[in-house]
Amino acid sequence: AVVSTQSTGIDRIVCSRAAGLDGCFELQNFLKSKSKVKAIVDFTSSKKEMMEEAVRVFAPLNPEVYIFVSAAAVYDVSENPQQPLKESDAVRPADPDLKETFGENNVFGHNMLGSEEVLVASGLPYVILRCGDLVGPRDTTFRWWQYQVWTEHFDLIGAGFPVPSDYEHLPFSLTYGEDVGKAVVSVITKGVVNDVYNIAMDKTFTLPHYLLELCIYFGNGESCWADYTAEIPSYSLYPSNHMGTMSMEHAKEDLDFVASSWEDVLRDTITFYEKARHNHTKERDIVLSKLNENVVPYLRVEKLNDAVLKEAEKVVEVQSTPELNRVEL
Repeated sequence: AVVSTQSTGIDRIVCSRAAGLDGCFELQNFLKSKSKVKAIVDFTSSKKEMMEEAVRVFAPLNPEVYIFVSAAAVYDVSENPQQPLKESDAVRPADPDLKETFGENNVFGHNMLGSEEVLVASGLPYVILRCGDLVGPRDTTFRWWQYQVWTEHFDLIGAGFPVPSDYEHLPFSLTYGEDVGKAVVSVITKGVVNDVYNIAMDKTFTLPHYLLELCIYFGNGESCWADYTAEIPSYSLYPSNHMGTMSMEHAKEDLDFVASSWEDVLRDTITFYEKARHNHTKERDIVLSKLNENVVPYLRVEKLNDAVLKEAEKVVEVQSTPELNRVEL
């Protein structure tokens, strides 16, 4: 938990959601010392039990707004969502059997929608921000970083990208992490409450489209290839939701939301992970381990490791983004 206590600074209180907030004594002491906060921003209540706990613990602080960062996966457990996905489309099926089936097919979406439902029913003033697949620096899923290493060293790895037939033409939205922060600030400054907003880039993707953009950036646009015979489940890291792209019109109208451009996101994210090869060696080794285990042919593992470590030794210079060829969806 990170709690802003005054305009000049932030008090950082670290608690374990798995262990429960009631046992976090530093947080409990903070709660006893406050009776009012401007806003609560919740990134971690990924199932309804966690949201029930958070609402109970933080309600005495009388927040002006409780902001919950949710996910587009909620649309995967909704009945008849339209394209592009609008906030009002996140409605569970009335049929209990269909509701159960949808929940079993996407447990994450089921849990996130459950958290949303608890917050809405709590009586606290709320705003829900629904994000597509998150990208950008410090992404601890390592999905982008794996694809970045894969595309940069495609000729060395020699394995095509698995693209299951269901994913070949499936459009999806990406959300840049910094844009979530901008949306949170906008919610607080504009004073909106009791509403839901989709937050993502305007540009949308299919998995082959996204991968080709990375290949072109690294000059491998002509040599990269995809394995369209791959079956689900396979080592395909995007997308995590399967109902299509999200409409941002509501956020643009109410929050004056302007998403970062794809060119800026591509350049800044790649630059971060290029530097991370040297600055975040523990995480770099996790990425290599995942690729070596799931993708890289056995005889090429050592060569890939050597290539990445050699790059890590270089001084990283920020370069301008080359022109990207447009790939029509």
